[in-house]
Amino acid sequence: MTTHFNPLGHISIGVRDYHVSKAFYSATLAPLGLKLVYDSEAVARGKIPRTLGFGPNEEHELVNIFEYGTQASPPGPGFHIAFDALSRQAVRDFYEAALRSGGTSNGEPGLRSHYGRNYYAAFVIDPDGWRLEAVCKAEDETTPSEEIASACTGSH
Repeated sequence: MTTHFNPLGHISIGVRDYHVSKAFYSATLAPLGLKLVYDSEAVARGKIPRTLGFGPNEEHELVNIFEYGTQASPPGPGFHIAFDALSRQAVRDFYEAALRSGGTSNGEPGLRSHYGRNYYAAFVIDPDGWRLEAVCKAEDETTPSEEIASACTGSH
C-alpha cells in the first residue's frame, strides 16, 4: 500500500468579515469532512486579527482564515484553492452549501473531461472573492467507498 504524502501544511487567507466567513466556511467545507477546529474568539477573545482554522481535526488544520477588514483581498484570476472530495455527492453538497451561505457559482458541479477522464468538480466564489473548487476523481457513485477514497486522495 502506497501512502499519499501531501507536503502542503496549510493555507492562510485574509477576509473582511469574521462572522460572514465563519458561517460560509463552516457550511461549505462540512461536506468535504472539514470542520472548525480553531476559533480565536473561543480561546483568546479580543485577539486581533480574529482567526478561524478548518481541518479534519485539530492536528490537521488545513485552512486558516484571518479577519483583516478592508485590507483583505484575494489574488486575481488564475488563483484558486481546490479541495479533494470523497465523492461526487460531496462535490454537489459543497456547491449547494456555498450558494446557500453567500457564495456565487463559478461553475456548476459536473465532469470536466478536459482536466481528466474522471475529473468531477464544482467551482464557487466566497463572499470575499476567493475562488474555491471541490473535486473528486472517482469514476462514479457506484465505486466502492475504499476505491473512492483512494481515487480522490491519490493513495493506492
